[in-house]
This record gives sequence, C-alpha cells and structure tokens, in this order.
Amino acid sequence: MSGTTFDRPGLNEMISDARKGKINLIVVKDLSRFGRDYIETGKYIDVIFPSLGCRFIALNDGVDTIHKDNEMIMIFKNVMNDFYARDTSSKIKSVRQSTCKTGKYIGCYAPYGYLKDPQDTHRFIIDEPAAAVVRKIFSFRCKGLGFRKIAQTLNEAGILPPREYYYQALGKANPHRQNKMWNDVTIRKLLRNEVYIGHMVQNKRGHVSYKNHKQVDKPKEEWIKVENTHPPIIDMETWELAQEIDKMHSHPRYNSLNEISLFGGLLYCMDCGFALRHNTERHKRKNGSVAFYESYMCGNYSRSGHTACSTHRIYLKPLVEVVLDDIRTKAEIADCSETEMVRRMTEYRQSQSAEETAATKKTIKAVRKRLAELERLVQSTYEDKVKGVIPEVVCIELLNKYQTERTEKAAQLEELERRIEDSQMVQNDVQEWVSLIRQYRNLESLDRETLLRLIDKIEIGEQRIVDGLKEREIRIYYKFVGYIG
Repeated sequence: MSGTTFDRPGLNEMISDARKGKINLIVVKDLSRFGRDYIETGKYIDVIFPSLGCRFIALNDGVDTIHKDNEMIMIFKNVMNDFYARDTSSKIKSVRQSTCKTGKYIGCYAPYGYLKDPQDTHRFIIDEPAAAVVRKIFSFRCKGLGFRKIAQTLNEAGILPPREYYYQALGKANPHRQNKMWNDVTIRKLLRNEVYIGHMVQNKRGHVSYKNHKQVDKPKEEWIKVENTHPPIIDMETWELAQEIDKMHSHPRYNSLNEISLFGGLLYCMDCGFALRHNTERHKRKNGSVAFYESYMCGNYSRSGHTACSTHRIYLKPLVEVVLDDIRTKAEIADCSETEMVRRMTEYRQSQSAEETAATKKTIKAVRKRLAELERLVQSTYEDKVKGVIPEVVCIELLNKYQTERTEKAAQLEELERRIEDSQMVQNDVQEWVSLIRQYRNLESLDRETLLRLIDKIEIGEQRIVDGLKEREIRIYYKFVGYIG
C-alpha cells in the first residue's frame, strides 16, 4: 500500500497502540517507510508522538526524536520523500496514458460482452453469450424501451447481470454484497459505452491526487479514445439510433398489455405543440364481447380541457395507415428515381431555408459589427481612465458591462455560424435520408423500431368538416430532412 496515505491497517493499529500507551517506541528503517506525505509525517513526529510520550527512530536517516539536533535533516528528508512520491505518481500516470493512446486496454476486467484475448490481454475478443445479451439490450432500446423497463425485462427472463455472470464463468460465488439484479444505471452505462462499436475509451476516471486515492469522474475532454481497436458487437446504425433515442425528452407510456405505445413520444399537437397522450378505450359490443381501441389526444386538452386546446383525437388504426402509406410512397419514389428525388428535395429544402439563412447572415453581420464596437469601447475606456477623464470605479463598472456583452455576443456568433454551416449540409442530409427510406418500399407493417429509425416527430391537426367530408392535416417530420410536403 502506498506511503502517501496514512489510512493503512498496520499503521492504524500501531498508532492506536501508541494512544493507548501499549508502546512507547516506534522504529522504522527510514522515514519513507513511515509515510511520504511530509505534512502528515511531520504532524505525527513533531506533535502527536511527543504528546503521547512515544519515541520515534528512523534508522537509516539518523532521526531520533529524543535528540533535537536533527530536526532540520528530518524536515528536509520528509519533503524529499514527498517529492519522490509525487514524481513517481506523475511517471506512472504518463506511462498509463501513453498505453491508452495506443489503444491498449489497461483495466482489470473486460467489459460485459467481451473477454481479454489470451494472446494479448490488452485486446478484446467477443464473448458470444454475453454479446447476445448486449445486442438484445440495444434492440430493446431501439424499440423505445426505457432503462428501467429493459432491466426489468432482463430480470424477468432470468439473465444474469455483468458481475454475477463474471463470477459464474469463474466458477466462484460473488463476494460483493448487492442485489444481483440488472438496474437502470447498469443499462444506461452499457448503452452509452462506445466499446460496443469497436472503440476503446479510457481515462474516464482517476484519483483526486497522488495523496488522495479517491476515484472521481474526469471531464470528457480528458478521455482517451482510440477507434476500431477490436471487433464491434453493435453496428453503427443501431448505435446511432440508440443515442438519438437518448436525446428524446419524451417518456412514452405503456398500454394495458404493459407494452410501449406504437407512437409514444412521436406525436405532437399541431396547434399548441403539446405531446399527444395515449389512451385505451373499452367498448362492449352487442354480443357481449369487449373491444379495445387505442387513440391519442392532445396532452394540453387532456390536462386542462377545452380552454387550453381541442382534443385532436386520432385513432391508432387510421394513423398507422397514413404513416405506412407515406413511408411506402416516398420509398418507392426514392428507389425508382433516386437522383431526381435528391435533386428536387435539395432544391426544396434550400428554398425553405434560403430566407432563414439570409436573416441569419444579416444577424451575423450585426453581431460582428457590435463586437468591433465593444473592442473600441474597451480601449477608449482604458484611455479615459489613464487620462483621468473617468474615475476607477466607473472604469471597472463599464469594463465589466462591456465584457459581459462581449461574451454573450461571441456565444451568439458561434451559434449563428453553426446554423449557416448546418444549412450548407442539406445535400448530404438528403442523400443519407434517400438511402435510408428506399429500404422500406415493401414495408408491410409498422413497428416502433422502424418509426424511431425514420421519423423525428408527427404533428396532428384537428379534424374538421369540409364539404361534408372529414379532413385532418398530418405532418410527418423525417430524420435528416424534416417535413416533406
């Protein structure tokens, strides 16, 4: 155990005996054997041991607390021992980071789904039984299941969690005290771990310092990532879909069969913007049988009534037909005339964003002009202070005001420039969407995974009567390209 910490079982027992008066002499080979923290070492040798009437001797360093003529040597040696510990810690840290940067794994245990390669323990090979569970977890997530629901499903299926699975493979009992079940935290970490797409990400945690060995999370900028170091368990498309679902702020409800509703988290009211709520209606037929009908209605109406919004109720069956037909139609067009569709959609999206882009560029020009003005104002304020035109208090107040505005304007400028950059990637987005949608030309039925893969959101308008016929506007916003009229 490192001498930089004073929380060592043997040392604690010895000091306890000294406090109880069981011993009155402590002998060590040298000061570094007692401790390498010069502050703590000095506290014990100069204060605690003398107060307890306990003599301290360091043989190789010639230190004996009964003599007072070696105090300066003792202080110097304590500082050098502390410096040695700091230097050693820095070197070890540097070696570990260099190893991480080569893509070599330095952890004790392989992540769930992998084994350490017997030929090279710094590399991974796939552990197929566990990898099958990992794929199942990602599949559940791509269907929209939450972390807790996935954990519950795995527990009900009797699938062992990672730690329990590890000890079972070793043929040993798990010595750790825990409930030995899957939980939402384990699922969340697994779904966000890039190791499953073949990337090695290390240096996520570390010690507070060379003296404090408490483990803490490091900021993402300090993580060390090396791509394509081992075989992936999850394909990139599945990974990206799972991460997209993470960004969704909706919490879809489960129906009476404990299944997540098909369109949960995707439907929004076209008028007020609230998410639509899922409902299950129970109707008794004339023959005595019971039928269940699923529908969605505006959450704002459901919560506050007609004063907030109208119902916007839409039943599941007609909604499925509309969405399924729209996907098939666009997939067929993309498959038959991909080049023409890419051209038309690119032109359409560019025309849609042209006005917004022009307005953004105008704002960028104004922000840059204001930043230049602020720069001149700051310089002028300094000059006025030097000339004695304005007092120091006023100068500081003005400079703080200008600096605050400069920070805000710089952040605004960065965001505006990002929007312009995004608008210039229209063709790439369209091309990616066309390649994705064409795969669904012969889609026979809708499932949640398909919806989450293709669609960002669907806006539902209120039903109205036009010329004696019921009409309703439905806008489907696809991933990459948004709403296509």
